[in-house]
Amino acid sequence: MAYITVNETGEFPALILSTDIANSNVGANGNGFLGGGNLLVVSCLQDVTITNSTGIFSWTDFCSASINKVTTPSDNEISTNVVIDPTDWFGNNSAAANSAANYGCAGLSENRIEVAFRVQMNNNSNVGNALPANTYAYHGKGYISSLAPTVSPDSPVWVSPLTIAVNGDMKSEG
Repeated sequence: MAYITVNETGEFPALILSTDIANSNVGANGNGFLGGGNLLVVSCLQDVTITNSTGIFSWTDFCSASINKVTTPSDNEISTNVVIDPTDWFGNNSAAANSAANYGCAGLSENRIEVAFRVQMNNNSNVGNALPANTYAYHGKGYISSLAPTVSPDSPVWVSPLTIAVNGDMKSEG
């Protein structure tokens, strides 16, 4: 049985963001994000949770002894905790204006900018390019929220949760 491994032979999870919603293809069907160096590859992920939550509506009636169910629209999100890197967090002024790299995570959230995202579960050096063989990912569009930087004496680096509230569909690929 094969497993999706991380922290082994150079593979690690990666969160890739782009503000170029119209041209990004959102990583669909193995396509890379367009925009070259203007992508924001969020580094220093501590953990990643991918939530695909299809809603269920349940009801009872007098025609059946069992509960009836039907699906409702899903409410999906990507959650992670990151060690704050100044360039990823506050943006890179050298990057193209209005790019994800220029805004950084804080700027994308503060300005309520929709992003295209791709979470590569077992990434390698091909960040932002076409999805390499044997790499698995989720992609979609959404908004960054739930930023809450924190630091303490026994954890002397700034860390923060980061959530992407998915807008529309989230797709898997691999």
